[in-house]
Amino acid sequence: MAHFRRWGAVYVLILLFLGSWLGQFFTQLADFRHAQSAHQQPFVWGEFWSDFLSSTFENWQSEWLQLVFQAVLLLGAKHWIFRADAEDLERIETKIDQVRQALVQLEAESRRV
Repeated sequence: MAHFRRWGAVYVLILLFLGSWLGQFFTQLADFRHAQSAHQQPFVWGEFWSDFLSSTFENWQSEWLQLVFQAVLLLGAKHWIFRADAEDLERIETKIDQVRQALVQLEAESRRV
C-alpha cells in the first residue's frame, strides 16, 4: 500500500497519458476511415499507422516545445520573482546566527559565575 501512496501520481499520469493516446487513436481511426470511404479507397493499416504516428510525433513535438519554453521563462525569471524571498531568508538566517552567538555568550558567562 505504501508503494501506491508513493507512486500513485505516476500511475495516474500514465493512465491519463494512455487514455488520451487511445482517444487520439480511435478518433483518428474513425476520421481516417471516413476519409478513405469518402474517396472510395480501401482502408489500409499501413497508411493509417504512418498518419497516426506522424500526428502523434507532431503533437509531442508541440508539447515539448511548450514545456521547454515555459522552463526557460521560469528559469530566466527566477531571480526576478524570488529575489525578495531570498533576501528575506538571508536576513532571517543572519538574525538566527546572531541569536545563537548571544546564547553561546550567555552560556559561557553563566559558567564563569
